[in-house]
Amino acid sequence: MLRPLLIFWLIIYSIRYRTRPWNFFQLNSDYFNSEKNIFSKLELDKYIPKRWRLKQVADDGQLVPEFPVFVKPEWGQNAHGVSSAKDLTELNAIRRKRSVNSVTFLLQEGAKETREFEIFYIRAAENLENAALLSVTETVNQSRELLPVNSVKNANSSYHDRTARLSSDDLQGIWTMMKEIGFFRIARVGVRANSIEELLAGNFHVMEVNIFLPMPLLLLDPKLDWASKYLFIKKSMKSAARLAGNGFQPKKRYPIFFRQLIAHYRVKE
Repeated sequence: MLRPLLIFWLIIYSIRYRTRPWNFFQLNSDYFNSEKNIFSKLELDKYIPKRWRLKQVADDGQLVPEFPVFVKPEWGQNAHGVSSAKDLTELNAIRRKRSVNSVTFLLQEGAKETREFEIFYIRAAENLENAALLSVTETVNQSRELLPVNSVKNANSSYHDRTARLSSDDLQGIWTMMKEIGFFRIARVGVRANSIEELLAGNFHVMEVNIFLPMPLLLLDPKLDWASKYLFIKKSMKSAARLAGNGFQPKKRYPIFFRQLIAHYRVKE
């Protein structure tokens, strides 16, 4: 129900502002790798400042990394194809199960911080240095796994909006840090920190930067009432429609949606 509503209001506001709704898929096209036909997680690493970056390398099937690690496809959504390994035995078992040899997998250092947060933002069309919208959602996992693979498909994962607990100064501080991670027009940045206070102090590591159709995960908070979710959907899609208009012209257009869809299903095979 949520995704259709997001699409519906994107189209409505695109009509209102006389913008092309398909421009939405081009908002971060500067970071699209046209040779690999993906937004490469490995390439996005270089836009993460070193103090927040986790070690991540392409898995050649022989490398012995420091454990624990996450094993993930170079591009994917909803944690498809992602696993975690606490030792070489588990890593080799994961490697043997791979059915798609043409997909590059990465080994990412497991963050030592204990809590997981998703920061979603959309830049302001009238001034790209500002955020039109920013939210902070905490991901909680009920299992006792050392490195749980959280996703909307994981029954142990739940999402809890923390935005209302933060002051305007707190949110501005988070935005100031997010601006150091690339120049994405819309994004969801997954981070690990030991507390909200540590997050605000800049003591965190970035697990992932999602710049293709990033879902604002606060919409999955079971305690957030429907009216609040509906207002957020309208506000976010209004901001997105304005951002995709307002004179926006990508340097080069790519068939991003269809190429990402193909890459997604290759990982799912």
